Amino acid sequence: MTSVFWLKAGIFALGGTILAAIDLKTLRLPHALTLSLAATGIFFSFLPGNGITPLRSVLGFLTGIFLLGFLSFRNGSMGFGDAVFSGAIGTYVGVFGLGIALFCGSGLAVIVRRGSKEPGAIGPYLAFGGLCSLIFLGFVGPGEGQALF
Repeated sequence: MTSVFWLKAGIFALGGTILAAIDLKTLRLPHALTLSLAATGIFFSFLPGNGITPLRSVLGFLTGIFLLGFLSFRNGSMGFGDAVFSGAIGTYVGVFGLGIALFCGSGLAVIVRRGSKEPGAIGPYLAFGGLCSLIFLGFVGPGEGQALF
């Protein structure tokens, strides 16, 4: 893994931690921060050695926005800030990595929030899943599973 990848991972970890803390305190994810994180993810996709192409980065963003955005409007269990945050995660890891991130984040949410009926922050689980996916794909590298995404 290159120093560009580690810089990208560090910026994502910092941004994800800040967004998770804000979401825990206010139950909101500000678009100014989530879109800034998405912009840095797209920026990194143009640098060699980052592990993702610009096309995969943009497709990851659109997939995250549409997937969680649809759930946001459909049942109202989460806000649109969560959808934008998942899009930002997609800019760092692509569509394939976004699937891994959502799987890991939702798995942690199920374990931690088991039996809880009150609404809670989703951002920390998204940040955890995104970081897991980013690190996993950094060690595995773009492989067969990412051929299309």
